[in-house]
Amino acid sequence: MRKIFILVFSLFLVFASQEGMAQENINPRNVTISELSDGQVRRIYNEIMNRGLSEQQAASLALARGFTMQQVNALKRRFEELQNEGGAQASTQPDTANAFVGELSTKKEIEPSQKEERLFGFNFFNSEKLTFEPGVNLPASGDYIVGPGDEFSIDIWGASQQSYQLTVDNSGNINIPNAGPVSVDGLSLKNARNKIFDKLTLIYRDLSGKQPGTFANIYLAQIQPIKVHVIGEAFAPGTYTLPGSASAFNALYLAGGPNMKGSFRDIRVIRDGKVMKSLDVYQYLIDGKSDVNIPLRDDDVIMIPSYQKRIRMSGEFKRNGIFEGKEGETVADLIRYAGGFTDKAFKQRLELFRNDSRQTLFKEVVAKEFEDMMIHNGDSIIAGEILDRIENRVIVEGAVMRPGNYELTEDLTLSALLKKANGLAEDAFLERGQILRLDESFQLANIPFNVKDVIDGKFDVELQREDVVTIYSIDELRQNRVLDIEGEVRNPGTFEYREGATLSDLITLAGGFTEAASNSYIEVARRLSHEEAAEYQNKTGHLFQFTISRSLELDEKDREFELKPYDQIFVRKAPGYTEAGTVRINGEVLYAGEYNLSSRQERLSSIIERAGGLTPDAYARGAMLTRKVKIDSKVKRLREQLMEQDSTLQFDEMGFEVLAVDLRAAIENPGSRDDVFLKEGDELLVPRELQTINVGGAVLNPISAPYVKGKSLKYYVDQSGGFSDLAKKGKAYVVYPNGKAAATKKFLFFKNYPKVLPGSEIVIPEKAVKEPLPATAWISIGSSVASLALTVVTISNALK
Repeated sequence: MRKIFILVFSLFLVFASQEGMAQENINPRNVTISELSDGQVRRIYNEIMNRGLSEQQAASLALARGFTMQQVNALKRRFEELQNEGGAQASTQPDTANAFVGELSTKKEIEPSQKEERLFGFNFFNSEKLTFEPGVNLPASGDYIVGPGDEFSIDIWGASQQSYQLTVDNSGNINIPNAGPVSVDGLSLKNARNKIFDKLTLIYRDLSGKQPGTFANIYLAQIQPIKVHVIGEAFAPGTYTLPGSASAFNALYLAGGPNMKGSFRDIRVIRDGKVMKSLDVYQYLIDGKSDVNIPLRDDDVIMIPSYQKRIRMSGEFKRNGIFEGKEGETVADLIRYAGGFTDKAFKQRLELFRNDSRQTLFKEVVAKEFEDMMIHNGDSIIAGEILDRIENRVIVEGAVMRPGNYELTEDLTLSALLKKANGLAEDAFLERGQILRLDESFQLANIPFNVKDVIDGKFDVELQREDVVTIYSIDELRQNRVLDIEGEVRNPGTFEYREGATLSDLITLAGGFTEAASNSYIEVARRLSHEEAAEYQNKTGHLFQFTISRSLELDEKDREFELKPYDQIFVRKAPGYTEAGTVRINGEVLYAGEYNLSSRQERLSSIIERAGGLTPDAYARGAMLTRKVKIDSKVKRLREQLMEQDSTLQFDEMGFEVLAVDLRAAIENPGSRDDVFLKEGDELLVPRELQTINVGGAVLNPISAPYVKGKSLKYYVDQSGGFSDLAKKGKAYVVYPNGKAAATKKFLFFKNYPKVLPGSEIVIPEKAVKEPLPATAWISIGSSVASLALTVVTISNALK
């Protein structure tokens, strides 16, 4: 509803200004909303925004003028249509063209040097985060000076309704119909309003009084822009067009502020040939005095003179940079402009470098001179940093209740320091402590003392700055006392030594026995005592053997034997203990699957018997037995070293190996060489008889050919197209299904190829390819032969 009231009232104002409603009565009911253009609808909203009326004021005036709800609804629909067409965006911002005549000036682009950026105050007029861009839509303040071209709007409502739009003419007057002219030129906006209000009371008698029936709203609808001239040492001097409500800082912002030669402390605003005010920007930046920023008038001149004193502030100030000083200011003033000292600054002394007419002089300024030392142009003031040195500290560390830093008070002694630290810890070593001290020549000195004597009052010493008092703990001065237990316990490892601990106690700490443990053979290894190790001997320790109840019950013998620090306990495995192992049989047996190894003597033939024997389709000679292989880190490292020495050497890490056995021979001759003992994880595969032969390697066409009983290796090679040119015929070999292999044998000029069985693979190796000699090598050989021939001829001629 607020938008509707605003639009209705604005519509009335528009027509009042266009058609003279201020002079004659026009019926608002005759206004046709549909005939308004989009631009007029946009202007309605802009007008009400410029006038700054509240919702109640707009509603009262609209109803008083006699607008109907049908007109209000029609206007609402027009406004919604503009919103859908994107018109709302255009109408949500005030129309600055109605408020100001002509285009306003924009800020000049400044590209400062690093030195200019260090100038204190530069960022004030050239920061992206701080702007003094003149605002064209801001209402004029009460201090604004009215001048020709300004336009007043007067709204009357209540018992009487009327609207006026009155422009200040060149004589400085506005003419109110039926009331006469009012001179407002040169008045502040506040005083001009009062003067206009007094004039209105002549025609609207009930405007004044304790209970007025008519009300008036007087405001500036249009402010005439002004032109301001910025001259002198500005980054971008020139003439700028500004809103009539602009201030000095607005003009300085557009001009970039003072340049490297300009003054921030004496910027002069000149009006009608007289200096109206001298601006000190530092009063705004340092003290926040906003009255420095005065409003401008048309044709004002802002003159930026050259600076008088420039001082460089560096070091431990909160703001480092180039500052400007005024006559009569001291070092203390410059410290204040620089924000004061940092927390690391040495505040008792400043370094001042000063230029005279011939050279640079150095002056030392102490704290008491800050208020009296006058600054000169070109001074450079440096604040140093405090020393990284603690004047009144002592340190206590080690076996005390509260180790740390303590204040070195007058006549502080060692005993007093220990009392400040809440005394010694329970594990303090009382025989010796130490004080680490820097002596007179700044060399580290050690002062030992007996801690017990200090506690008993028999010894004391006065402490000095930065003394470090160390109280050792008993554990720090002896080797870490431990017990080691290995073997068949649940948690083998190293345990902290405990006084009075027995063998059963340590086994309990280690989680007790495993199922494999032998409680009848437990060995304890003990170091030689200090007395025994004092003399050289062959004996290196003591060994003890014990039998412990598996229930770890306490008995007399166990109580009598106490463990000592660094004892090593070994719990052996029971001789007959072995973990249950399994083997797996796959393929052509009656009962394939996993079988438990019930005996250490379990053989291949017995496991076949337990599996029900072979099926009629089984091919025993092709059976393959694989065994798991675990390669430890030492073997891996050895293999890596061998491969580094011989790049052609390769090791397969498949995790298993093939045992080449003849299953048929093992079954027919139990206990024979082929009837091997089985191990946990072994896997036996008994295939059906294979009917193919694989031929690969250096043949013309590697194939799988049908097995023909009685045929030799040469037959299958011919089936694959014969040997290739690179074939090593004398190195051909056959790999049998059970993993065995057989190579070609030679006798004189005859080759005896290995026998081929079903499922075999024939492999023909290739000869190594030799690289032909390049042309340069042949040229080198030819040159060598020619040289040799020449030498022979020369020797032959010499012998004649």
